[in-house]
Amino acid sequence: MKQNLVSLVDATKLIAVLASLTGIVLVSSPLWLNDPDLIQAAGIVIFSVVLWATGAIPLHVTALIMFLTATVLEIAPTNVVFAGFHASATWLVFGGLVITIAVNKSGLANRAVNTLVEVLPAKYFAMALGIAFAGVLLAFIMPSASARAVLMAPLAMTLSDNLGFKRNTPARFGLIIAAGMGSTIPAFGILPSTVVTMAFAGVAESLHGVTFSYFEYLLLNFPILGMTGLLIQTALITVIFGSKPNTIREIKTTYNWSFEERRLLTILLIALALWMSDALHGISPAWVALAAALVCITPGIGLLKSKVLTEEINYGPWLFIAGVIGMGAITSHTGLGKAIGSFLLSNLPLSENGGIVTFYQIFAIGALINLISTAPIVAPIMTAFADSIALSTNWPIKSILLAEVPSFMIFPFPHQAPPVAITMALGGVPMKEGAKILVIYFVIALLVLMPLQYFWGKLIGAYP
Repeated sequence: MKQNLVSLVDATKLIAVLASLTGIVLVSSPLWLNDPDLIQAAGIVIFSVVLWATGAIPLHVTALIMFLTATVLEIAPTNVVFAGFHASATWLVFGGLVITIAVNKSGLANRAVNTLVEVLPAKYFAMALGIAFAGVLLAFIMPSASARAVLMAPLAMTLSDNLGFKRNTPARFGLIIAAGMGSTIPAFGILPSTVVTMAFAGVAESLHGVTFSYFEYLLLNFPILGMTGLLIQTALITVIFGSKPNTIREIKTTYNWSFEERRLLTILLIALALWMSDALHGISPAWVALAAALVCITPGIGLLKSKVLTEEINYGPWLFIAGVIGMGAITSHTGLGKAIGSFLLSNLPLSENGGIVTFYQIFAIGALINLISTAPIVAPIMTAFADSIALSTNWPIKSILLAEVPSFMIFPFPHQAPPVAITMALGGVPMKEGAKILVIYFVIALLVLMPLQYFWGKLIGAYP
């Protein structure tokens, strides 16, 4: 077993070294090409994606290398390279870092987890499924997946403490990953529950005049890709990371709520109400989280000392998320995503009226674009040339659009869905641990869920 682990570590390092060398060769393309922009962008993307996936060096160090390289070599303008620091998701993570500390210190997380433990059997699978399903329920009332990640991460960490799973242990990693996947992946099957699906629906309507009803989208994508996928993910987490809970620690909570708990609960309920009603007031979930964090550290009002910003917060996750968003911005600005999409569209032999073969081909295009960008970027890129795919396959445009959705929901690396990465980063889970689950799930989904999804969609008339 030990020898296998050593071999795996060596393989990870080898992959990281090869990716670094490939990135260096591609980034140096001005030395041997006249038009190197796309090649350089590909180099920085390959370097970043592989090092984030393998965790060969700290995530934030990879992000900083990417920032420096892209800026010095002028792969993209600085406002593009550092777009992550302007993005709302990055500031949502910042707010989440503060809120996580507040939830733990106030005792509110202990109270919530004690309730969960009382309801669920003392089995790892039950606990993992319970924390994941809590994220699914939040998806129906809270439209921001990143905001859900901010709420779920501290609960998963406290649940791990309650079950006796110490920091940096596989069992703890599994529960945090379950919380991230549960609050994100099934939500892609609920139309207004993620930025990705809302962008997808908006572009589909503006470019192609196609609209989707809430129920038809839910009926197609939630049963198979959402809930069946969630059960498979939880089973994988249990097999790979599961451990028998130690004697469940009775966390000291009283029936009477403390002043700190009441104060933080009030802050969070106000934030939740604003998150749920963002369509009415138009305030980004990030600024709601930032405001909640500021209230938590404001002297005389909050329950945390302001020095928490300099003494207790780990800014590594913040830099990592800024790096992921910056990489996506570079991909979009340089046209790398569109170029790869066009290349695939020109060279992948799309089958006319090919049934499930066509379904897999559409997925392959979206999955490859998603691999070098992120889900929020693949949605508008794929949707933009859906009409070209429709001409090649003889599928209705609406069916083409709906066939894109699996490429948002099935992916091999955590950074491809930022809310999953946010939950893991807040919980201190290495990205390579999440990749273990997602890569295996990706293979299972290709072999099992994709055929089920196609025949289910065909049954209800979504696919030809």
